[in-house]
Amino acid sequence: MHGFIEKICKEIGPRESGTEEEILAGNEIESEMKKFCDETHQEEYISSPHAFLGGIRYGAFLVFAAIVLYWMSFLIDLNIIPLNRSFGFLFLIFSIALIILTVSYFILEVMKYYEAFDFLFPKKKSKNIIGTINPSEKPEKTIIFSAHHDSAFEFNTFYYLKRFGQIIINIGYLAVGIVLIGIVLKFVFDLLNFNLPVLFLIFGIIFICFTPIILIYILFHSYNPVLGAFDNLSGVSIVLGIGKYLNDHKTDENFPKKTKVLLISFAGEESGLRGAKRYVERHYEELKQTGTILVNMDGIAKKDTLVILDKESGIGATHDPKIYQPIYEIAKSMNPNTKLAPLPFGATDAAAFSKKNLPVASLGGLDLVSELAPFYHTRNDTPEVVEKEALGQMLELCIKYLKRIDIE
Repeated sequence: MHGFIEKICKEIGPRESGTEEEILAGNEIESEMKKFCDETHQEEYISSPHAFLGGIRYGAFLVFAAIVLYWMSFLIDLNIIPLNRSFGFLFLIFSIALIILTVSYFILEVMKYYEAFDFLFPKKKSKNIIGTINPSEKPEKTIIFSAHHDSAFEFNTFYYLKRFGQIIINIGYLAVGIVLIGIVLKFVFDLLNFNLPVLFLIFGIIFICFTPIILIYILFHSYNPVLGAFDNLSGVSIVLGIGKYLNDHKTDENFPKKTKVLLISFAGEESGLRGAKRYVERHYEELKQTGTILVNMDGIAKKDTLVILDKESGIGATHDPKIYQPIYEIAKSMNPNTKLAPLPFGATDAAAFSKKNLPVASLGGLDLVSELAPFYHTRNDTPEVVEKEALGQMLELCIKYLKRIDIE
């Protein structure tokens, strides 16, 4: 498994969503699957990968423009800018519109993963990779083991500012809210002809203090994708490891008797779960009717950091306790350090299934509640940070769970 991670990093390198490198990685994954799957195929889809994060810097510019317009309106009130007061109203209206547009983008596209602004960005092709392993008897149930093979843009805020960068992101959300409140208040008071220059001078000064945060948002991420060994070639390697293990045990009791196994490597996770969402859209009725279970793996590095996600708060996904609780119990018996925890921001491919009320569990090796790993979405995400023991542990966990549901 670790050798596979090293091979992809060395021969293909970073794999931005919707690029040739992502396609090449998918081809390599399918080539591996063919060694032990009964059938493999690729499912192409179209998306706008840059829409997910590409609008962040533009949103920051819009907030800055809104602050400038606020100050212009205020200076008109003080007669420092010799314009009619109607221009001040107009500037405030434009300011409110810019802030609302920015907030809408952040909530809909970045936080909730809706593709509301995708029409503004170019379309690109990506491919999900699917392998099927049939049980020894007639299949009565289906389980998907999944991960994603694209890699993220480097987050400058995380690389240079570490944990403080994560805090700055949250402060930025608060700052935009305060800016909107201040601008709306000024508009309402001006409309009522209340003259409160001291109050709105204070607001203006506060807005100026927020400008360094705006600069950080403009430089939030680079357009240089990282190697993505931890996030998420580690998960892909385990998916392939499951396939190889089952192939090695095809004639003994470790091979599933009644459970069909699907191995899926999704594209486009780092661009807003595009690949997983397209798969759910295409196969929803089949998934629902068969009661297919998904076990997704994302970001495995250290043996002592094993996290079972019960929910993904940012996107609003709550996972099925009937699925994750038994996995947590197995994991806890294997490793006492196992945690059951939420994902405070971001999302995994499992969320695309949970949002459609499909039974899933999401397993990982990243505890974003307690810490921000230095290799998360940075250039430090190299094969060296992934422990072989962590891969073996996650593989063992998946095999034990597969055996359990096959017996049940």
